[in-house]
Amino acid sequence: MPFKKQGLGYFGMMEKISGLNWAIAKIIKKIRESKGWTQAQLAGFAGLSDTYIAKLEQGTRGDSVNALIQLAATFGLSPSELMKAIETELASGPSKPKGTRGRPSQPVKRVREKPSGE
Repeated sequence: MPFKKQGLGYFGMMEKISGLNWAIAKIIKKIRESKGWTQAQLAGFAGLSDTYIAKLEQGTRGDSVNALIQLAATFGLSPSELMKAIETELASGPSKPKGTRGRPSQPVKRVREKPSGE
């Protein structure tokens, strides 16, 4: 497992895991695009900011377990399914995301689905 090789220490001390943010970036973007959602739509559905989603997909942010759990639920995945996909990507040696800066080229209005029954 990649996590054991990265230096998990005693008493909760842990070294940063090399490439983890890039693995998270690739998986989040891949799932979002497979659903045909923009970053703004994902942000609205998950209750997160557009900026946070952009930074997550750029690999410059990825430390919040709470946000990953919210995203898993938004994607219809369990947290363990999302983490397994990230772990698999991490094992493949992810590289820094390429392409745009992560933001839509045109402003996109936030969209939130109403809970059923409203």
